[in-house]
Formats: sequence, structure tokens, C-alpha cells
Amino acid sequence: MKAIVKPQKIVLVILAAGASSRMKSIKQLLPWKKTTLLGNAIQQGLLAKIDTVYVVLGANSEIIKPEIKNFNIEIIENESWELGMGKSIACAMDFINNSPTQFDGILIALADQPLLTASHYKELIAKFCKNNFGIVATQEHKIIGVPAIFSRKYFNQLATFNEDKGAKAVIKENMGDVLFVDADSMALDVDTMKNYKELYKKYGR
Repeated sequence: MKAIVKPQKIVLVILAAGASSRMKSIKQLLPWKKTTLLGNAIQQGLLAKIDTVYVVLGANSEIIKPEIKNFNIEIIENESWELGMGKSIACAMDFINNSPTQFDGILIALADQPLLTASHYKELIAKFCKNNFGIVATQEHKIIGVPAIFSRKYFNQLATFNEDKGAKAVIKENMGDVLFVDADSMALDVDTMKNYKELYKKYGR
């Protein structure tokens, strides 16, 4: 007997508000294939046919916005981006909670995980729709994190973030309600210029 697949309306939120101070460059706009790191993240979300894609911008937003204007997305401005990732999540949740569209889940992703593809997003969504877990998170070498989908029951908790506290905190606090999807060594973050150059040379040309 086949599992019943519940129709779910998912919103993708790509966090891209940081200043990338360690990179000494605007990380979101570093080249990746025929676009940029941020452009690649957006492309993968759109290829996954996610209902709605939001991008949270903060530092350098006036420089970044023209570079992503041709994508079918909506930009959320985080004017308090200096407070960290948690504030970007709260900013996105405030926008979503005030939207006329009622979403069943929010898929939180980062702009600097260029090896993740639309297929991973699709797998997260499929697991979310077929199971009753409130969170479906990415697992990479026993490390749990984003991209991750959170059901509506976590929306209020995510909306209260006001510091550099990421979605991983909610995952750790609710491990009994988490289903894991392995990323097959693809959930690598671009944290330093050295790291970026190594990944770009191997995968990003």
C-alpha cells in the first residue's frame, strides 16, 4: 500500500544577509558556474519547483539586488543584519506570517552551500509531505543542519530569534520531531576564500 502524500505549500527562504567579513569580498556575488553563489542557490530552489522563493538581504543589498533582479523571487530586507542569522530568520518569519498565503512549511537554506542541488531540496520536500515529522533536516557526516524544513508549529519559535542563533538551535531542541536526509557530502559551506577557491576549482567552473 502506497504512503499517502499530503499536498504541502512550501516557501524557500535563502539567507544571504551577512557581510562575509572573513572573505574580504561580497561572498554572495562570487562566481559559480554561469552565475554567482547566490544566483546558484536561487536557481536550485526554482528548479525544485518550490512554491515561493524569498531571499533575505542585508549587507551590500544595493549591490546584490541588481544581480538577482531577473530571478522570479521576492527580496526581504533585513535592516538589522548585523545582529546575525537569527535576526534574518525572524525577519523572514515576520514577512511570511503577515503574508496572505498560508504556507505549511518553510525551507531554510543558505546562499553559500553551492554543491547542494534541486534534487536535495526535492528530497527534503518529499520526506516532509510523506511523513508526520515537524522538521526535515539535512545530515552531513552526523552533523545536522540546513537546508531544513520546519512545519507551521515552529513558525512562532523561529519568529522570536533576535541574535546570531540559527535554525540548527530549533533542530537540536526538538530532535524527537526531526527526520534526517543525508546530503552525500554536498552540504559544504563556503566559509573562507581558500575554501571557495578549492571548491570553485573542482566544481564551480
